[in-house]
Amino acid sequence: MDVSYFVLRYKLSAADAYLVWYSGEEDGVLLDSAGRVPVFASEADLRRHVDDLGLELVDETPTLHQLDRTLAWIDDTESTTVDCDNLLVAWNLFDDVSRSVGGSYDADKAATQLLYMKLFYGGDTANNVCRPEDEAVYRPAWSEEELAILRTTMRAGLSMFNNALMPIPAR
Repeated sequence: MDVSYFVLRYKLSAADAYLVWYSGEEDGVLLDSAGRVPVFASEADLRRHVDDLGLELVDETPTLHQLDRTLAWIDDTESTTVDCDNLLVAWNLFDDVSRSVGGSYDADKAATQLLYMKLFYGGDTANNVCRPEDEAVYRPAWSEEELAILRTTMRAGLSMFNNALMPIPAR
C-alpha cells in the first residue's frame, strides 16, 4: 500500500509547531533515526527536511490541532462540557504518535473504547456527515467517572506526545 505524507500543525504552549503525519496501511508520524518525532517551528523548515529525505507531501492546508485547548480542558476538572471534536483529534494524534514510537498510550482499550466512541459520535463529523437526516443529533452524556478516565487518558497522551518530540532547529 502507498504511503501519503502530510503536514500536521499543532498549537501547544501558545506556539505553532509542525510534524509529518503519514497515512498508509497504518497511520503514524515520521521519526528520526533515534526514534523521536522531529518537530519544526515553521512549515518551511518541515518542507526543507522532507525534501532532504526525498519524500513528497500531499498538497493540502494542514488542520490545526488545538492542543492548548485540550490541555486547558484536562486542567479544568470542574468542566463537564466536552469538546468532542477537539478531544477526538488529540486522541487520534496521540494514538498515531504512540504507535510510531512503540509506546503504550491507551493500553487499556477495554476501559476507554466506549469513551472514544462517544467522542467520535458526539462530534460534528459524525453528526453532520455520518448521521442519517431523520436521526436526532447525538450529544453524549458524561458521568463523573467517564470524565475522570477521559482526563487521565488525555493527560497520558499529552505526556507521551511531549516526551516523543525532538525539536529541530531552524535552518
